[in-house]
Amino acid sequence: MSEPLKPLKTGLRAQDVQTSVQDVELGPLNAETKHIRLVGMAERLAIHIRGADVINDYRRLEYIASQFGIDSLGVLPEVLKVLQGLGWVRVDNTGPEPKVEETVPYFTDIYTTAGTYFQASKPSEIETATLAVCDALASSPTTKEQLLKSLGIDEKAYRTIVDIGKSGKFIDEYHSPAIKAPVLYSPLFWVENPAKLDALSGLLQKYGADDICRALAKVRSYPGLPLPDAVLASSQQLQRDDGIARELIRRGILLAPDVTSHSGRKTFAFTPHIGIPVERKMVLEKAMAILACIRYGEHFGAITRIKFPVDIIDRLLAPPHRIGSHTEIRRQYALLVGRGMGKSFPDRANPGRFYFQLVAIDENLQACRLARDLLSAGDLVQDKGLSLDLQRALLHPGGSYEEAVRTLPKLKQAASVSAATHSRLASVLDDTMDKLRGA
Repeated sequence: MSEPLKPLKTGLRAQDVQTSVQDVELGPLNAETKHIRLVGMAERLAIHIRGADVINDYRRLEYIASQFGIDSLGVLPEVLKVLQGLGWVRVDNTGPEPKVEETVPYFTDIYTTAGTYFQASKPSEIETATLAVCDALASSPTTKEQLLKSLGIDEKAYRTIVDIGKSGKFIDEYHSPAIKAPVLYSPLFWVENPAKLDALSGLLQKYGADDICRALAKVRSYPGLPLPDAVLASSQQLQRDDGIARELIRRGILLAPDVTSHSGRKTFAFTPHIGIPVERKMVLEKAMAILACIRYGEHFGAITRIKFPVDIIDRLLAPPHRIGSHTEIRRQYALLVGRGMGKSFPDRANPGRFYFQLVAIDENLQACRLARDLLSAGDLVQDKGLSLDLQRALLHPGGSYEEAVRTLPKLKQAASVSAATHSRLASVLDDTMDKLRGA
């Protein structure tokens, strides 16, 4: 095998794989994914029980767990053992039903800790390679030969991993007309975003795969990338890379909030994040706004510049949720004030300087944690896949198992992809994948 994934990516991909195979009967392949599925289940359960403190109604916990494929007869006790190993729960079995006390951390991402635990749990070579393949295909389609070479996977392991991936729908393949050979890809992005697929296909034809993929990778690796002033000035002629950025923004493939302060209006680019629940969209928008304000101070501060952006977010997360004082804060964080996320007020001891204080409601604190994730991982990881309905079912004061069950019909509703969309995807997918690979 090549160099293993970092713990953060390991934890993130374990959840992705577990989510994908949750409703699939893997048969003998269950043994090949045991550690992945246990860690992935533990991660998903952890973000839903966080904040419960003590769970006295074990049946409600069983109900919540069942939504993630965690069977109460045998799997839930094993998942609780993993959570105990992570230091996130204590289980008291002295009563008629287990009592669970949770200590899931709020201010650090759970995926790094879970990834470290997974790597220490002696996973099989197949499991380690499965996570590596999942991560590789999340970035780009590739051929079998390229995958075997880059990850150091042998033929037998490759076949097993593809069987697991195709069963869970996080791996698929198509026959490339250009090279007359199969190409592996992850179908999740395209299924959820057919309009963006059409837009991206047009840009690939105009600019070529290498330049488009390079532009997307640049933003993905540095969320909140500052863009040249000319990018949004439609009347100006641009260099090729800046022109690509402009087109990606126009077509909704890149997101670009702007911030105005002493150095003028500046725009910051983000790649969209796919598959997050609808109720999390507002939190993500707030997270991008927070990071855009911080990037402004990092790159365009007129007097002093931010050297350690994570420290700024940590101060917003911790009481009294305040940063400053500084002469630029009033204008630099006006975007957040305008969204009702906080207030700026003068430093009475230092005229001309201001503080910014976050309104410490749960949604704003979640947005700060997401912004911190974007800084550290270049990806949305905190509370990934969080269902507020499930969390409320567990945390509702005075609630019962029966009250929790009433949410089940609502939770079981799922978005479907129409036959027309499937047909349109099929007609452009092969050509687009070849363009993404530069074929």
